[in-house]
Amino acid sequence: MTILRLLVIALIISLGLLAILILNRPGITIRSDQPAPEMAEAVPIGGPFSLVTHEGQPVTDADFRGKYMLIYFGYTYCPDVCPMELAKITRALDILEERSIPLTRLQPLFITVDPERDTVEQMALYVSLFHPTLLGLTGTPEQVKQATDAYRVYSQKSGDIESNAYLMDHASMVLLMGPEGQFVDFFSSRETAEDIAITLVDLLE
Repeated sequence: MTILRLLVIALIISLGLLAILILNRPGITIRSDQPAPEMAEAVPIGGPFSLVTHEGQPVTDADFRGKYMLIYFGYTYCPDVCPMELAKITRALDILEERSIPLTRLQPLFITVDPERDTVEQMALYVSLFHPTLLGLTGTPEQVKQATDAYRVYSQKSGDIESNAYLMDHASMVLLMGPEGQFVDFFSSRETAEDIAITLVDLLE
């Protein structure tokens, strides 16, 4: 038997003795009949919001009842991630149309996290670059915060925040909400347009 194996065996025996000593210390008991601690309830995603469309019309979450909502939170000055994700949504909707799946029960939404720069006019110009059914939503900073809080979306200014060239750090995911405003699913940057379309086909057919 090699010295290394002897050392390993000695270590195992030592750990076993240590465990016995710990378990027999006064005040330490282990009971298998004790219930496992309850898991904290999941934090709900979604809730009321009151915003303005890129056409200047006030809307609330209640206006979309009866439809699935495909929601992306971002901002028009985003240099990369936002346009890529909105292009992905556009491609997913194109796939549905190619398969003759009606979009009447689906509303894609682009909600800004940068209300200071994303005016109604700026949102209108930006969403025109994507699918025609995409609705851009903006509002006052307080209204936007209500929406980001309800949907658990992190956002914060970064970079040169003293100028108009700042960036917005924000969570990037596409949220799928049900006809009653309930959370259904989400799509991260790893999912493709085809992945989104497949999920929506099952819901909309």
